[in-house]
Amino acid sequence: MRIIKILLIISLIWPFVDAKIANADDEEDYKKYEGDVHKKHNDDYDDDEEDDDYYKEEDEYEYYDQRYPETNSNTWNIWTRSTYVNKGELPLKEAKEIQLKLENNNNTVSLYLIPLDGEIYVPGKIVAELLGAKVVNYDNSKILEINKAGTELIFRAGTNVVYYNEIKTPIPAVTFYLNDNIYVPISVISNGLGYVAEWQEMNNAVVLKLLK
Repeated sequence: MRIIKILLIISLIWPFVDAKIANADDEEDYKKYEGDVHKKHNDDYDDDEEDDDYYKEEDEYEYYDQRYPETNSNTWNIWTRSTYVNKGELPLKEAKEIQLKLENNNNTVSLYLIPLDGEIYVPGKIVAELLGAKVVNYDNSKILEINKAGTELIFRAGTNVVYYNEIKTPIPAVTFYLNDNIYVPISVISNGLGYVAEWQEMNNAVVLKLLK
């Protein structure tokens, strides 16, 4: 009789024990996955400091080589794959909350545009998700991984490079981390995902249109 009671108790509590074990296994697998990804990206970015120095030298060289470049106020939304671009006048001079929307689509989000170092910065995660991309944030490493239709962009806060389909590619200004978001130039993230940003002052909005 005693054995039957013990077996009955075990049968009643086992589903809860099993669930806890499964949850613990899932958590362990997640930590291992995240650790492996962090290690991969940290290994990839080990030489960032050296590359930053290289790009700084390149910036200085190009500056003296192009002391009086022709300015064009219509290129703020174009990613030239360069670390120095004179883009002329930006559409706004101070941080501003705007509406970001897709052309011919009702999806709209509110976010802040930040003009800095000749670029218009946006929170990368919000823009990527509006465009239907899959986004993974690695908070400890300050890394933002974006995937959409076979295109991959990997940013890390504090660098002026992006991994574009696993190729380290220069961007015109340094990314930064603010309020749990990695801010990136809108020209880079929009062009990289196949769109171009258009400023509509009357509507206080930026419209993302497909690149043609």
